[in-house]
Amino acid sequence: MLTGLVFLKIAGGMGIDEVAAVTTGQRLFFILFAVMMGLSSGTTALVGRYWGAGNKELAGRVAALSVIIFLVDGLLLSFIAIPFLEPLVSIFSLTPEAQALAVDFVYYTVLLAPPLLIVLVFSMAFRATGDSKTPLWAAVVGAVLGVYLGIVFTYGWHGIEPMGLSGLAIGNGVGAIITVIIFMLLWVLGALSFKPANPLPGFVQNGRDLIKIGMPAAFEQVFFQAGLLVFLVFLASYGNAAFATYGIGLSILGLMIVIAFSFSISSATLVSQHLGAGDKQGAYNAGWRTMRTCLYIMIAGSLMMSLFAEEIARFMINDPEVIALIVPFIYIISCSLPLMGIEFSMAGALRGAGDTRYPMMVTIFSIALSRVLVPFVMVQVGADVMWLYATSLLDFGIKSSLNMRRFRKKAWLQAYNPNH
Repeated sequence: MLTGLVFLKIAGGMGIDEVAAVTTGQRLFFILFAVMMGLSSGTTALVGRYWGAGNKELAGRVAALSVIIFLVDGLLLSFIAIPFLEPLVSIFSLTPEAQALAVDFVYYTVLLAPPLLIVLVFSMAFRATGDSKTPLWAAVVGAVLGVYLGIVFTYGWHGIEPMGLSGLAIGNGVGAIITVIIFMLLWVLGALSFKPANPLPGFVQNGRDLIKIGMPAAFEQVFFQAGLLVFLVFLASYGNAAFATYGIGLSILGLMIVIAFSFSISSATLVSQHLGAGDKQGAYNAGWRTMRTCLYIMIAGSLMMSLFAEEIARFMINDPEVIALIVPFIYIISCSLPLMGIEFSMAGALRGAGDTRYPMMVTIFSIALSRVLVPFVMVQVGADVMWLYATSLLDFGIKSSLNMRRFRKKAWLQAYNPNH
C-alpha cells in the first residue's frame, strides 16, 4: 500500500493522465492480489490451528505447500491475464494518452506479480504463528527495494535506460524478486522463527483443506473487485479528475487498510490458535479485544486525517481541480475508518475459525447494493460525484454491522472442525 502511494505521488508530478494510468494499473493488479489474499485465509487458519495445537511440523508443511500453490497460481493467472490487458483497460474510457500508459504499466505489473504473491502468503504463514516481525521486515525490504528500483527504472539512474511510468512497475517487481530470494533462503536455512517442512506428505488432503477454507474468501474478493470495477466504470464517466481523485483517495485509505488488515490477521491468528488449543471462550475474547483496539486506532486515524485533509491533498498532487475533489473525499474516508476497523477485525475472527462463507455472503450483498445498484441510480439521475464517493460509508456500514452481529451470536464457533 505504501509503495502504491509513493508511485501515485511520483505519477502526480507527471500529470493527471499518469495518475489515471497508475490508478487503473493498481486497481487491476489488486484484483489478482485480493483474490490470492482471500485464498491465503486458508493458510492463516490452518497454520494457526496447527501451531496452537503444538504441531509445528504440520504447520511448516502447510506453509511450504501454500508457497508452492501461490507460485503456480500466480504464474498461471498472469499468463491468462496478459492477452486481455488492453480490453480490460479500455473499459475505464480513459483518454488515449492515459490508455496507452495504463496498458504498459499493467503489463509489467501483471508480468512480475508472482513474487509479490509469494511474499503475501509467506507473510500470512508467519503471522499465523504469532511472528509479526518477519513479515514486517519482508514488507520493509520489499517496499524500500520496490520504491528505489522503481525510481531507478523510471528516471534511468545508474546508467539504466529511462523507462518512464512503466519503470515503477518494473522496479517494484524486481524488488519483490530480490525480497523473495532473501527470505526464502533465510527460511530454508532455519534462520527464522520456524522452518518449512516437506509439503509432499498429505499433499492432497492439506491442499484440499487450504482450498476449502480459502475459496469462499477468494470468491468474496472476486465479487468485491468486480463490483469495484463496475463502480470505477461509473466513476470514469465523470472525467479524469474524478477518476484520479478516487485513485489517490484509495491509496490514502490504503495506509489505514494496512493497519486494519494487520488487525484482521491478528484476529484470525488468535482465534485459530485458541481454537486449536480447545479454548473457545478464549477465541471469542481475543476476537473482541482485537476489534476494540482496532476501532480505537481507526478513530484516532480518522481525526488526524480530517485535520490535515487539505495538506494531504496538496502533498499528493498540484492540480486544483483534483485537490478540490480530494479534500471532501478525505472527509468521507475519515468517517468510514471506524466502520472499516470493525469490519476487518470481525471478518478476520470469523475466517480464523474457518467460517469464510458468511463474510463472503455479506460482501456480495454489500457490493451489489453499494457499488453497483446505488451508483447506477446516481449516475442515471446525474448526482454529484461526491455522492458516489459517499457509497463507501454504506459499504463499510453494512459489512461492519452484519459481521459483528454474526460474531456476537457465536454461530461462527459451529463452523470450527477440530478434526482438520
